[in-house]
Amino acid sequence: MKLNLSILAICFLGFGLNAQKNIESNGIKISTKQINCNIPAQGYESDLIQLTIENQTNSVKTVTYSFELYYDGECSTCGHEEYTYTQILQPKEILVGECLDRTHFGLTIFHHMPAHLTKTTLTDFNIKNVVVK
Repeated sequence: MKLNLSILAICFLGFGLNAQKNIESNGIKISTKQINCNIPAQGYESDLIQLTIENQTNSVKTVTYSFELYYDGECSTCGHEEYTYTQILQPKEILVGECLDRTHFGLTIFHHMPAHLTKTTLTDFNIKNVVVK
């Protein structure tokens, strides 16, 4: 019985992180999903959380937000302003995070690398302080 409860708890905890987190505010929709980035030519392999930010309006929108990132159960970004990002979206524009994107910071969140490279794993995350102007 204890084993069944443990398996059930692990399933629910796992689904909690991998579940999409969606935010809608003032004509902006932010959604997330986990992606795998495997780019052998650059020696890069990791899983990321990909953000998609969609401007559903006919106006230019500025979106500011921050991340609360928990790695191995500890908040690594709480109280750190460098994890605040601003994106400017044209009418109907959609921004999507990509592997190794160095143009739009704040559209991906590191989740984990293969275990032989690092054991650090994202255990939870929140998109906080969303302001749309």
